[in-house]
Amino acid sequence: MKSRIIGKKQLLSLSLVLALGLSVYVNWYYTNQHAESEKPEVTNTHNLGDAQLVNSSNTELSEDGYFVDAKLNRTKAHDNSIKHLEDIIADKNNDKETVSLAKNKLVNISEQIKIETDIENLIKAQLKNECVVTYNVDSIEVIMPQKTVNEKSIIKIKDIILAKTSLESDKILIIELK
Repeated sequence: MKSRIIGKKQLLSLSLVLALGLSVYVNWYYTNQHAESEKPEVTNTHNLGDAQLVNSSNTELSEDGYFVDAKLNRTKAHDNSIKHLEDIIADKNNDKETVSLAKNKLVNISEQIKIETDIENLIKAQLKNECVVTYNVDSIEVIMPQKTVNEKSIIKIKDIILAKTSLESDKILIIELK
């Protein structure tokens, strides 16, 4: 008869199986305990399956949603422009003049972003309203919430813009969100 001696490989396999089993048990124990503590309170105010009235005819963005969406779109456009210019700068096949123009444009975009942000922050601080500012080389557009544009606010907005840019007053467009 052959005697069975437990070898090193069998002992190692057994210890790994036991460690795996122990880790599964510990994971189950703490997950189950955590899930029980987060069970929602059951109230009798609503019944499962009750119908709920949903107004789906209003698909427009709220003012806050508009401003968030507009700023996100503006940021994406800036990021795309910056990425394109960085690609031009990194491309070894471009001549020095093209790379120099791309670097200058990159600096201009950086300044443009700073000016837009500064103007938005100043308008928000002085008028207590959210706004979106789009600054181009030769013009600037400010979009304001409904019922916030009046003579006083126009003067304040123009003063802020004239202090931050070298644009003429007639190049400033203030739009009220409808």
